[in-house]
Amino acid sequence: APEPAGEEASEDEDPRERALHEWLLRLDHGKGALLQYAEVLQAEFDADFRQICAVRLSEPISPGIVGTVDPFFWEACGVKTMGHRLLFAKGIAALSG
Repeated sequence: APEPAGEEASEDEDPRERALHEWLLRLDHGKGALLQYAEVLQAEFDADFRQICAVRLSEPISPGIVGTVDPFFWEACGVKTMGHRLLFAKGIAALSG
């Protein structure tokens, strides 16, 4: 399948933004469903994985992996679906590990 236009890395692309995009793609095995959150992750967390890791709670607030993420993250990024929350929670746990 041909690449969508504008997918080539531009000269002025921020390496952190590229790393964020690659991470979001890895979270759902390349489907790209989480790329919609890239802009808000750049705005709220500067595309900085250390800041993203900071939303991981030492004490889960509810059972399951989703409970290990500060609800502020879901609010700030507008992550509403449980499937997306699960993917992010697993990804954040892996980053923090």
